[in-house]
Amino acid sequence: MRIINIREQVEYKDKAIKYIPSKWASKENLRLYEDCITHSLKANSDLPVWYLLENKGESICYAGLITNNFISRMDLWTFNCFN
Repeated sequence: MRIINIREQVEYKDKAIKYIPSKWASKENLRLYEDCITHSLKANSDLPVWYLLENKGESICYAGLITNNFISRMDLWTFNCFN
């Protein structure tokens, strides 16, 4: 098994974005996740950061550490894991 940090291994960005709708996002909100992941690659802080877990080359889980849960409460921090 491998934990892939998308920020450190940018070549996995598209694979990670494609994995989300199969487990979590809908067509309506997929762009939200795509935008968040893409912009996180150039963040000046440790968060947000996104991970892809692979087993034998197959994506089995996706996780994001973000500073909010796509809500207006910026004082809340969350961890999301989709599998």
